[in-house]
Amino acid sequence: MYKYRKKFGKNKTSTDYATAFIAIVLSIFGIFMVASATKGSDTSYITKQSFAVFLGICFMFILSFVNYEVFLNTKISIFLFATSIALLILTLIIGIGSGNQSWINLTGLSINVQPSEFVKVLFILTFAKHLDSVKGSINKPLNLILLLLHAGIIIGLVMLQGDLGSALVFMFITLVMCYTQGLNIFYIIGGFAFVGLTSPYWWNFLKPYQQQRILVGFNPEIDPLGFGYQQILSKNAIMQGGVFGSGYMESTIAPTIPYNHTDMIFAVITEELGFIGVCVMMIVLAFLVVRITKTAFIARKDIGSAICAGVIAMIIAQTVENIGMCLGVLPIIGITLPFVSYGGSSVLSLFLSIGIVMSVYRYRSKYFFEREPS
Repeated sequence: MYKYRKKFGKNKTSTDYATAFIAIVLSIFGIFMVASATKGSDTSYITKQSFAVFLGICFMFILSFVNYEVFLNTKISIFLFATSIALLILTLIIGIGSGNQSWINLTGLSINVQPSEFVKVLFILTFAKHLDSVKGSINKPLNLILLLLHAGIIIGLVMLQGDLGSALVFMFITLVMCYTQGLNIFYIIGGFAFVGLTSPYWWNFLKPYQQQRILVGFNPEIDPLGFGYQQILSKNAIMQGGVFGSGYMESTIAPTIPYNHTDMIFAVITEELGFIGVCVMMIVLAFLVVRITKTAFIARKDIGSAICAGVIAMIIAQTVENIGMCLGVLPIIGITLPFVSYGGSSVLSLFLSIGIVMSVYRYRSKYFFEREPS
């Protein structure tokens, strides 16, 4: 009897070390690139980034041992959603930033925290719970309206902060999570059509500097000494890198790019490591996405798959936006390259997300006598 219970009655678990290893490799690579971008001019960047990575790794492994379904209890989910709203409202009240109001300064610690980065993690969890509650009837108009309201509250508060980049990431997360959970493609087509037809209204809703950034994003030369300055330098640095790059810490153009350690880190990587180095980095990022996708397919419940889909969407959206900004084909809207750019809030939130994905992997096995997910 014992051997049968051992074989069938136990929910076997294991740690997804491969996914953790990829995330750690990317973050260590990021520390080295931040060091190169800053040229040692301010060691606090390296210190803060290293501490954020260390803290993130610790939280990642802690979360991987916690059953992710704990966070999906209805009462806890409501609490997490309320916490998200409270954090974003608090940011609107006491937030700081240049051009936007996305940061909260921790007095006495010389540290700025970006709450919207952590809200991404909370949003993925709460939205996955919401999707699970309407499973099988997501395409009913009322359910769809409530889902849009859920996402709209968060996106609206982020937009009020002036953080267009994060708002777009939230939109993409919402779209991908809904689609993977059965949203009819015609709703998506209709949504894009609606956005296109109402674009003049949304354009007027944007602040003047946001409008200028969008226009310059498609043609940096219209404001070469202003909003287009970063992108022109970034494109020159990328072309300078060629196939093999100039060598680590040997860049000449990248050091002159404003915010080269955050938004424009891709330009530093390309000039110093060249096309080959960028390809290696992109392959590692692709492996991370593939690993999370695998976890989504083997998840014990649909809600676990939805969480993985949200994390994948977040990583892809930020990667595409960041590289697009540096290549001069997308507007500069302040988005970090996942695990690589300088930013403690970004790195921590990404490690938290990976920790939850690892939890989905760990608790993937079906319990004895458990019904299959519908």
